[in-house]
Amino acid sequence: MATGGFDAVQHRVLRAVIKALEDPAGRLINDSSRDLWRQMIHQHIPGLTPASFTVTRQEFVSIVYSCATLDDGMDLLVEATCLVTPALEPALLLLLSQWKARLAFPGPDWEPLRRVLDVPVADFDALVDRATDGLARLPENCATPWEAFLHLADHNGRPGELMPAMAFLEHLSLCPEVASGVGELRTWNDHFAELWNMPAPLAELRAGLRDGTDPRIAGSPDVPHAGRGGPARPLIRIYVKVEPDRTPHSGAGRRRMGRAQRYYVSACVRYPDSNALQRDPQTEPLESVTRSQLPYEMAKLLTHMTQLSHSRADNAALEIFLPAELLTEPVEWWDRDPSLGFPNALLSRYREIMLHSLERVQRPTFHNAWRARWAHWRTGDGQGQMYECAPEGLTDAEHLALLDAKIGRDDDVVGMVLSRPPHRESELGLRELSLALDLGVPIVVYHRADPASAVFRSIIRESLANEGLAHLPESAQQWKSDVAVRATVADESSAVRERDVDAIRSMSMIWDDPEHLLEGGQNAPATFVGGIE
Repeated sequence: MATGGFDAVQHRVLRAVIKALEDPAGRLINDSSRDLWRQMIHQHIPGLTPASFTVTRQEFVSIVYSCATLDDGMDLLVEATCLVTPALEPALLLLLSQWKARLAFPGPDWEPLRRVLDVPVADFDALVDRATDGLARLPENCATPWEAFLHLADHNGRPGELMPAMAFLEHLSLCPEVASGVGELRTWNDHFAELWNMPAPLAELRAGLRDGTDPRIAGSPDVPHAGRGGPARPLIRIYVKVEPDRTPHSGAGRRRMGRAQRYYVSACVRYPDSNALQRDPQTEPLESVTRSQLPYEMAKLLTHMTQLSHSRADNAALEIFLPAELLTEPVEWWDRDPSLGFPNALLSRYREIMLHSLERVQRPTFHNAWRARWAHWRTGDGQGQMYECAPEGLTDAEHLALLDAKIGRDDDVVGMVLSRPPHRESELGLRELSLALDLGVPIVVYHRADPASAVFRSIIRESLANEGLAHLPESAQQWKSDVAVRATVADESSAVRERDVDAIRSMSMIWDDPEHLLEGGQNAPATFVGGIE
């Protein structure tokens, strides 16, 4: 029986395997079951002849330590044992992962690392996906970052890149749940980066995560989230939800029908050094407000959010979730402080202001088509086309049926330019928007007032031709900033410039990135927005 040549960690794993074999649930302590087990060991592991011992534990020790000295011996031992005793499979697979992880990361004791990782972290499988560029998937039995690390330790990295397990630790270091153990994570990675002559890739990944420029955090540079492909991307993200008050109306008859729709406004924030969404009691709505009161309520809420981040030097972005009937509101032009007595638009302070469809995020029935169409574009399988709705000469029903047929079978369409603004006075615009949600089209562009604006459409076409769809949010934000200071926005006559100014001021865009809004478990913006199904 060979027991030498193993370090302390390996001995702990082997002893745990022996303890698992002794578990009464596995029934290997029963003579007949153990006879079958010996046969399976003999068939699975050529050259290993199990010896019979009077004491059951001695037999287990002999076989386990003998298998540990053979290439793939532990894999074959676990495979044979699970055939005989399926009840032991979960425990043995986890121990096998530990054994293989120790072979991959020899040397320092990993108990300090284990203590840091053996804690619950919200939806860390999405973090694994980002850390490995989607190349590794966790098995269903992974319940903690420790188990995820063990699984990833058996994966090799691309040439010149860190091992996936090391990249995972770096990404995990941003999670608040492991904040007290960040030093342990980095010490571990520093050791192996030095051992394997990879300090440069490690330093590059850390810099990218710290600055928000690592592509696995920022998303593909060809498909940015409102311009998040570059270093100027805001890092503080403030999420604002405007939700209809669905309290049943009191009264009856005209009194019941005459009550104006009211809304609740709430907010949360995500800081650059934490994946968690931060809530504050003062950002929770106490009562609903009317539509006309929304600008003031928004200003009051954002003033409080600004106070919360007074000690930080990061730029900020606004992401606003609106129900369909409010999507024509000129939110970016609302005043930050209505008491100042002059226009002081939100867009002057916030580097990004993105509108999202509240209904889309809240209704899971929309999510499959939405995810599929975005993924088709983001992975490079699609061209990312914008479809202009043009109902001329058709009834509304004919127009919508044609849209449904054309867009439904064309996965390359990820954007729609509505023929009408989505408000009740223009029912067709709302129906086109509803179709976009149903077919999963993530980007919807429209003019808030003039459905027939040729200038508006020409601006969109020119931007798409010059810069592509991915950069449209960034371009639109810049155009509106130029308009705010009355900068020249076209090299043509004054009349044309005036038309451009009106078209840009009234441009609105829904930019729903499902990877940003839905991924991240309890830290995803969708968990703040909530659901209605």
